[in-house]
Amino acid sequence: MNGTSEAFLHSVANENQLKQSNNMLLLFSAIYTVLNVAFIKSAGAVGLIAANSVNMLLRISYSAVFINEYFKGSFSFYRCLPAGWGVLLISGLTTAFSERMFLNRNRFKQTLPIHMVIGIMCLGFSLLEIYRGEKQFLMSIVKSLKGHDKHT
Repeated sequence: MNGTSEAFLHSVANENQLKQSNNMLLLFSAIYTVLNVAFIKSAGAVGLIAANSVNMLLRISYSAVFINEYFKGSFSFYRCLPAGWGVLLISGLTTAFSERMFLNRNRFKQTLPIHMVIGIMCLGFSLLEIYRGEKQFLMSIVKSLKGHDKHT
């Protein structure tokens, strides 16, 4: 979402809006740098991920506000989410729960199979739901690729 929304912003913004966007990106970079140092000291690699997540959230939010104003409130990022995003969220939470409840690092070989089965089931449900909801889009990609193969 970040790359696409920022690309849209930079392609339609006027000169003043671009200057404001660049100033905001500098501010977000400064915030990211401070958070990066603080979070890595306190949480290591997880802190790095958290700092990056905050940075992306700030950038996406800024772009979302711009896009919403550009389209005068008729645009929604929610409608851009793929079909099945709720199942993906539930699958992620289920997998995290499975890791905490079933996966034992001291008995890894014995506890890995149940965690893997849960993960594979979540993946299967997620893929099925995305395919069901995005079938037309996926078929258009396949059709386009088949047409592209004929021209090369």
